[in-house]
Amino acid sequence: MIWKHATSVKWVDFHLVQFFFACLPSLAVYLVAQYSRYEMRRMEAEAELKKKAEEEAKAKELELMAEEEKQATDPQLSEVKARLDKLEETIKEIVVDSKKQSSDVAERSVSNAVKKGPGTTEPGTPDAKEKTTPSSDGKTQPRTSLPDQKQIKNEGSSPDAKK
Repeated sequence: MIWKHATSVKWVDFHLVQFFFACLPSLAVYLVAQYSRYEMRRMEAEAELKKKAEEEAKAKELELMAEEEKQATDPQLSEVKARLDKLEETIKEIVVDSKKQSSDVAERSVSNAVKKGPGTTEPGTPDAKEKTTPSSDGKTQPRTSLPDQKQIKNEGSSPDAKK
């Protein structure tokens, strides 16, 4: 009986091996089909992306051609656009220059104030409290030395009083 059991196990093993070898080509075909299906989907997605990119490029080219045609048909419009671009550039330059000048002036005033100390001014420059008014000679005089408006009206020395 032991011997009979051993031969049946060999028989089952042999048949299993034969079944595996019989199914192997079908399994290989199935796996190749799955892989090729995956590759086909990937390649289709790449092809769609390329088509979209080509369509976008064509659309951009058409837009550029349409703009060129518009500019060619309307030269005044293109001239106006060119002049506006130049004006924008000059305005930007002016703004940058004015910012530089204002920052330079602010830096100079701060550095001058720091060097001289608070409350001191250069000779010939008015103090913050003392305001000046230009005279007919071209020199500046402090307002305190000028006659008051009430005095001018009382004296009648204003040009309006003579009329």
